[in-house]
Amino acid sequence: MTNAMIKDVMLRLDGTSADDARLAAAAQIAAMFDGHITGLFFNIVRDELEGGGADQAAKSKEAARQAGDTTEAMLFQRLTRLQHSANLRRFDVPGDLDMAETALLMARTADTFVALRPNDRSNEPHDLMDNLLFGTGRHLFLVPDDWTGLKPLDNAIIAWNGSRESARAVAEALPLLQVAKKVGVLVVEGERQIRADPLKANDAVQHLRHHGIDAVKYRAVGEEDDTADILIEECRSLGANLLVMGSYGHSGLHELLPGSTTTRILRIAPLPLLIAH
Repeated sequence: MTNAMIKDVMLRLDGTSADDARLAAAAQIAAMFDGHITGLFFNIVRDELEGGGADQAAKSKEAARQAGDTTEAMLFQRLTRLQHSANLRRFDVPGDLDMAETALLMARTADTFVALRPNDRSNEPHDLMDNLLFGTGRHLFLVPDDWTGLKPLDNAIIAWNGSRESARAVAEALPLLQVAKKVGVLVVEGERQIRADPLKANDAVQHLRHHGIDAVKYRAVGEEDDTADILIEECRSLGANLLVMGSYGHSGLHELLPGSTTTRILRIAPLPLLIAH
């Protein structure tokens, strides 16, 4: 029996094929903890149309609402077929910023928010992702856009650098770490060793063991610019199926430096990410 559990799983649904990966991940987590799934459907209904009169704007808004009705009905059926406790909440909003602000308030009462990891193909709105990661105080569970939920989440690697963000990520990940078969704490050290390097992550491993998690420490060596690639390669070689990490930097996910570790991992990670700030 675990001490911590994920009972409220939240995600955005938009009626596109991107929902397949989101729903697969949400159902996978809900099954692990007998959790409840809440789907958020944001139907965009523009207040104004450029170059159109009042009648045209009214017709456009009505058409958007009717299209939303069709999508809402389809999403309701998809949630019903999951065979998990689930509900769908619909919001008619004028634009992406309103979506992000509404989702932020909702996500603060969830244990996890499932989304696609940002890349050139995913259609997660920038404002939404940034608001959720930096404003909820909770983590995001990000999956590749071809995720099927068929692979287990039982071999986790924690990217540890001793920062506040990595500590937040570990705290948020405890429910998943407690049910995992293998948990590794990975430290990437520089080419030039310093006296404190061999001690890095020892306390983190002890902390996890106090929670009943038989964590093992791993060490890798590389330059800071190569950290993302080293983390991914270590996950591959260790057979990991979940990477736990902090999001470093105070700017939004989509404004992080192009060469930053967080940005590169978000774009290339072939496995789910639990990310917290």
